[in-house]
Parts: sequence; structure tokens; C-alpha cells
Amino acid sequence: MKPDRLILPALAVALGLGCALILLPFLPAMLWAAILVFCLWPAYVRFCAIVRPSVAALVITLVVAVLLLVPLVHLALVVAKAARHSQGWVTGVMQNGLPPAPGFIRKIPVIGSVLTDFWNSSADDLGGLFSSARPVIGSVAHTGLSLLVHVSHGLVETLVALFFSFLFFLSGEQIVARIRMVLARVVNPGTLEELFSLVAATVRGVVFGILGTAALQGILYAIGFELAGAPQALILAGIAGLVAIVPAGAVVVYVPLCLYMVANGHPVSGILLAAYCFIVVGGADSILRPWLIARGAALPYAVTLIGVLGGALAFGALGIFLGPVLLALGIAMVEEFAGQPRGAWRQP
Repeated sequence: MKPDRLILPALAVALGLGCALILLPFLPAMLWAAILVFCLWPAYVRFCAIVRPSVAALVITLVVAVLLLVPLVHLALVVAKAARHSQGWVTGVMQNGLPPAPGFIRKIPVIGSVLTDFWNSSADDLGGLFSSARPVIGSVAHTGLSLLVHVSHGLVETLVALFFSFLFFLSGEQIVARIRMVLARVVNPGTLEELFSLVAATVRGVVFGILGTAALQGILYAIGFELAGAPQALILAGIAGLVAIVPAGAVVVYVPLCLYMVANGHPVSGILLAAYCFIVVGGADSILRPWLIARGAALPYAVTLIGVLGGALAFGALGIFLGPVLLALGIAMVEEFAGQPRGAWRQP
């Protein structure tokens, strides 16, 4: 091959690498924006029938921004207030040790007396323990600072994702059309359409089946916690909804909360709250989650859940979507290579 024939491919590769390096820092935000736009596209299309597309995109983006940023700001203010109020208590504990165990701890069923004895036996030695653990405390403080930096980075990434969402609403159809044109040069058109449908169905199943159920559970937990008079009900409900991505994961939130309420002199509220969480919220999870996943996902419930958990461990929050999508595409490629129809591996 003549050297002049290598110049154009080399320039094309260099140009592609340059574009990739420019877009790489924005890739997570762009993926979040693409998922958000995909989920809200039907609402955007209906809204465009009333107002101009730019106005529809701006209004939807602002509504999503409010829904995302207001809880984050509220959580930050609550944490800052709690840290300010607890600063003097922590300083006193580091200098003088723990006070005697509160009375409500002994009232906790089964383990109350053990916790009280452990608290009281450790209180006298706590001052020396803090003196010997100052290096560890410094490491913890450094970790807290790193966490604050990550939270700030996440907030900035959220704003960037919202900006890309606005752009994708306006030009999403053109972007998808051009992606199809490029992929059609390397993939059979029929296979390409199947893969696009597979990705769309998988994302839809994760959004409505996994995240939709978790969000509904978070709302139900918020109602129950508020009616029961639980402390910091909205924050605990948000945490419960977050861990509800894993089946029965919210147990780690509402069981200690119910025990705390029983030990703190509210046994009826604690027992009723436990029954509500187990029967009402747990029943809704058992019924809605498989039904919603079956309506949307291209994968069975078990495989979708494995993809969500494995993707989250491998890629972070974005892996909740990437995991099931990668599994779905991998299974589709195996079926294509084996010459089997779609879904053949599920048949007995």
C-alpha cells in the first residue's frame, strides 16, 4: 500500500481519538442525560403538541432539576445542622468519655441489656481510646473530606447531565438517526433494529421495574414513617427507597427504626409501623416489581437483578442501567453466533 493511502485513515483515527478525549469527561453525564430523555420522551412529545419544542424541553428539564436538587439540598442542610449540633457533644466525649447509657437502650427487646452493659463498661476507657485512635480519626476526617469532594463532583455532574438533557430533547431524533446510519455500515439492518429494541426494552424494564418500584416504596415508607412520627422520616424513607433496589433491602432501615420507637416509649407505633412495612410495602414490592419488569425488560427478573447489582458494583450508579443492557446485548450476541432465535436460551 502506498504511503499516501495511509494518511487519510491515520488522520481519521487521530480525529476520532481527539473527539473521544474531548467527550470522555462528559461521558457519564451524557449517558445519564440519554437515559433521562429516553424515559421522558413520551411526555416531551405530548408537550410539544401544546408548546414549541424548545419551551417543552426547558420546562421538563427545569421540573427534573427541581425534583433532583431540592432533596439533595435538603439533605445537605439537615446533615450540616446535625454536624453543628453534635460538634460539642463529640468534643466532650473525646475529653471526658461517654455518659451513662440512655434508658431507652435497655428497653430494646432481646439485646437491650447487653448493649447497656457494653456501653457502660466502655465509657470509662473511651478517653484513652480516643487518644490512641487519633491517627485513625485523622484518616476518617480525610475520608469525610474526600466524600464531600465526591458529593460536590456529583452535584456538578448532575447539572451537566441536565444541560445535556435539554440538548438531547431538542436534537435527540437527529442524533439517533445518525447513530443508526453509522452502525448500519457494520451491522445488518435487521439485526440493528433488534438490538435497538433490545436496549430500549431493557432500559425500560430497569427504569419501571427496578427504580420505579424502589421509588414507589420510598414514597410508601415516607407515608408510614411520617404517620408513625419517626425522626427524620423523609431522610430515612429516601435511604429505604435507595436500598429497596435490592429485594428486602429496606429491612436494614425500618427494623432498627421500629426497635428504636419501641424502646423509646412508642410500642404501638413501632409494631404498627413494622406491620405496615412488612405487609403493605413488602407486598407491593413482591407484586409490582416482577410485573413491571415483565412488561418492559427483555430479560427475566433474576437476570435483570443480577445485571443491576453487578453493574452497580462495577460501574457505580450508572451501572444500574449498564449492567442489564450489557447482559442483554451479550446474550443477543451469543444467540446470533449460535444461529438461534431471540429468547431461545429461555426455552426448556
